Amino acid sequence: MQRVKRRKSKSDNGIPKPSLIYSEKFRIGIASAVASIVILTLSFYLSEFSETDSTRNIGIVFGILAGIVPLVLLQLREVHRKENIDKNLPLFLLALVSSVQSGANLMKAIEHSADRNMGALTSELKNLRANISWGMPVDDALENFAKRTGTRMAQRVVVLLQMAMHVGGDIVDNLEMIQKHVTELQNVEKERKSSLQPYTYTIYIAFLVFIGISVILSSQFFSEMKVVQELLKDSIDTDSQTGVFSALATLEIDKLNQILFNMSLIQAVFGGLAAGKIGSGSFIAGIKHIVIMIVITIIAFALI
Repeated sequence: MQRVKRRKSKSDNGIPKPSLIYSEKFRIGIASAVASIVILTLSFYLSEFSETDSTRNIGIVFGILAGIVPLVLLQLREVHRKENIDKNLPLFLLALVSSVQSGANLMKAIEHSADRNMGALTSELKNLRANISWGMPVDDALENFAKRTGTRMAQRVVVLLQMAMHVGGDIVDNLEMIQKHVTELQNVEKERKSSLQPYTYTIYIAFLVFIGISVILSSQFFSEMKVVQELLKDSIDTDSQTGVFSALATLEIDKLNQILFNMSLIQAVFGGLAAGKIGSGSFIAGIKHIVIMIVITIIAFALI
């Protein structure tokens, strides 16, 4: 008993200690903050040798991305882990049905399922088997399993398994009903994502159209305005300029280009967030769309 208690205290009933959970996030956060500060400092330093503010503005954009993207990628990895767990839950339930039909009880079926390859779910099933073998109550072990997986689908499966164990009846029929229920929910989610996928393409098309118009305005229309400004300055005395010609002669073309660049960045941020929410159901997933659109914006304006 003392040995069992000592092993439980080390792992905290199978749940890693908070320091182990957040250590990776802390290290990545520190590295991201340092990289962001370095990029911002270099951009402000190099902007002093440039005639325009483009170096500073681009440096600010990449500095912000350097501080945000690594943490977002870490969060996206966690999202993909949860998606992989939900994807393998029907396979887990099928394994339970097969084991119970072969004569094993439900607890033995759960323990045997940990030996199968189910992606990210396998490690959680092994932890569940370890907790049960250490003498943890089955309900507590299942609740711990639901907390570690961190998905709503897993929590729902755990509740249904607990009901199947306590209510009684034909356990095979109960497990088959749970498996069909989970599969139907996943099919509904797949249909939702597939039906909303065209709207993600629409956002990209609208963004590319906006970028195209901005590039045309900056490279064609604004460049001709610069030629007109030079002609006005050479042919008309600036003191006698009035009306629209005076306003045109004093118009700052670089600021207009900067306004278009800033508007493109705003379009990239909000368009990326919308694409992530529509396509994946999460604003965090929209960060990858934001990065893609910002890179397209910088390349487009750099080629002008």
